[in-house]
Amino acid sequence: MTSPQIKILFDARAIAARVQALGQRLQREVAHEDPVVVSLLGGSVIFLADLIRSISTSLRYEFVQVEYRSHEEEGTEEVVDIQYPIPLEVGGQSVLVLKDVVSTAIIETYLANQFLQKGARKVRFIALVDLPKERKTHCQVDYSVFTTERSARLVGYGMKHQGRHGNLPYIGYLAEV
Repeated sequence: MTSPQIKILFDARAIAARVQALGQRLQREVAHEDPVVVSLLGGSVIFLADLIRSISTSLRYEFVQVEYRSHEEEGTEEVVDIQYPIPLEVGGQSVLVLKDVVSTAIIETYLANQFLQKGARKVRFIALVDLPKERKTHCQVDYSVFTTERSARLVGYGMKHQGRHGNLPYIGYLAEV
C-alpha cells in the first residue's frame, strides 16, 4: 500500500497553541456555567482530550455517535441515527458540542434541536475546523480553532479517511485518491 500525499495545513505546534488558547477562553467565558461538553465520535476525540486538559475547572464530558448519509452530488447530509453510548441527561444544562469539522451544519442543526428538546438551557458549537462557506443551513459556530476553505479531504489530529491518518499530529489535505 502506498501512502498518499498529505499537504500540511496546520502543524502540530499551531494546533497545540490554538487549542490551549481556546481552553483558556472557555475557562473565562463558560466554565462558570458548569457545561457538559458533548464530543462527536470519532474525529473529535483527540481534540476533546487536548481541549479539556487545558481547562482547570472540573467539567463533564460525554460522547455521541452520529450516523449520517452524505449526498455529495447535492452537497448535503442526512442524519440517520444518533446513539448515546451513555444516557445523556442535559436538562437545564449548558451544552458545548465539540466537532472536528463543521461544514454543511445539517448535523449541528439537528443536534441543537435534539438537545433543546431534551431540555438543554443553551447549545453552543466548538469546531476544530470551521468551513463556513459550505453551510447549507444556518448554524453559528461559537468557538473555532481554525476557519478555512476546503480544497480536499482533511485528515490528521483525529480526522480519518478510510480508517487511516487520524494519528497524524497535524491537520492536512489528503491528495485525491
